[in-house]
Amino acid sequence: MKTKLNIIASILVGAAVLYACDKDKIELAQPESNTTVAQANALYYKNAPQQEVTTLTADGDYTFVVKIGKGAAEAGNATLISGTMDKIVKDYNVFKGAKDYMLLPAANYTFQGGAYAQGATETEAKLTIKNLSTLEYGDYLLPLKIEMAGNQVFHMVKLHKDAEFSPLSETSKKPMPSGSYNCPDRKEPMKMVAYVETNDWDIRNMGQFILKDSKKPIFDIVVLFAANMNYDLKKGKRYLFFNDKLQPIVNDPEKYIKPLKDRGIKVIVDILPNHQGVGYYNFQNYEEALDFARDCKKHADKLGIDGFDIDEEYAGYGKLDNKPIKGNESVLWFMRAMKEVMPDKLLTLYDYGHNLSSQDIDEKGKGAKDYLDYSWANYWEVHGSSVGLPNEKYGQYSIEANYGTSYTTYSADYNLEGCYGLVMIFNINGNSIKSGRTARELSVATRKLYGEECIFSGKYHKGPKDN
Repeated sequence: MKTKLNIIASILVGAAVLYACDKDKIELAQPESNTTVAQANALYYKNAPQQEVTTLTADGDYTFVVKIGKGAAEAGNATLISGTMDKIVKDYNVFKGAKDYMLLPAANYTFQGGAYAQGATETEAKLTIKNLSTLEYGDYLLPLKIEMAGNQVFHMVKLHKDAEFSPLSETSKKPMPSGSYNCPDRKEPMKMVAYVETNDWDIRNMGQFILKDSKKPIFDIVVLFAANMNYDLKKGKRYLFFNDKLQPIVNDPEKYIKPLKDRGIKVIVDILPNHQGVGYYNFQNYEEALDFARDCKKHADKLGIDGFDIDEEYAGYGKLDNKPIKGNESVLWFMRAMKEVMPDKLLTLYDYGHNLSSQDIDEKGKGAKDYLDYSWANYWEVHGSSVGLPNEKYGQYSIEANYGTSYTTYSADYNLEGCYGLVMIFNINGNSIKSGRTARELSVATRKLYGEECIFSGKYHKGPKDN
């Protein structure tokens, strides 16, 4: 007897799953291209047959293709089987490590199965999504299990309902700071960066902070704190590790990361050493750094993230005899490797825990400022970039939100008056979000940065500390 985790896992590895009965399951592969299917029995969205899961965003009619391997013994109509929908949604939540996927209410869809003749191996079915405006904010599933001539095929449909926003883009940016602040050369709006302690809170909440009038997201960059730089003693190599609190995000980036990216927010992952004797200062050569960078790229491709953040803390140097500290050249090897492997991804630096300066140059004649896209200071520190980044790519006076987001106004003032380009806030507290305090205090800063109030618009997403 297959477990329910095995059943749901099949959905995620490119197979459609038939919940035929409690003791049986049939795996039906999805089409590999617009013209072929991997196996005879299949169900897929006609406009995007390669998709393993179809995500819909608006009311309307959607056509699905039903295929079976053997001609129908007699004429009939394709029918939707709804009896196991609740169970499938429950199992899906278990597999994803989530709790908030909901079954799409019957009032929000209709299904019309296509007729087929004797001997037919294919028909079409029409799914009509309606009245999405009546839904509460959240993530919904509609497990389509369709029967045709005694054959049952399966396809998962997802819908995401959210509050109104206006995405950031190169052609649609947040307002510039009001007044010049003695920075006549400022060409870009101020950027705001939010670190989220993923052991505590849900990253999606950062996307719900928007400017009241323009509907632009407050935060330009959201940093997941943190994945770890771990060391595999048997293999003798570093690898990127995501703890159990990050696993839901790893398992379901479409749910957690895509809503932020849809807003034009850049999502990056902080890489933090993990007391295992490896950090940014003891890569033994460029090839070792390149190997770790390739592992990072593998995860970046899977998650669809926009880059990584360098955070030199908690390495535990000295635990591995074969990994002595190599110095600043090691950090530069890592930066060079990351940009070689992922030239289109962001690389940022938490300006703390290292002793790099603008004078440090690698064998290519480049320094950290040539590899980094942005950087920000440690908490409460008022100074420029230690590695020589221009002010527009740097933020001073970063703040820890748990000490009170009222400090945001100081960070805004220091960065505006110093002609810097970023404001960084670490770990906004979920309780402060729910009480409305965060939006009120962020507004003190956003009025200075953008001339608008900040509001929290949409669903509050519960994180580990909320449960």
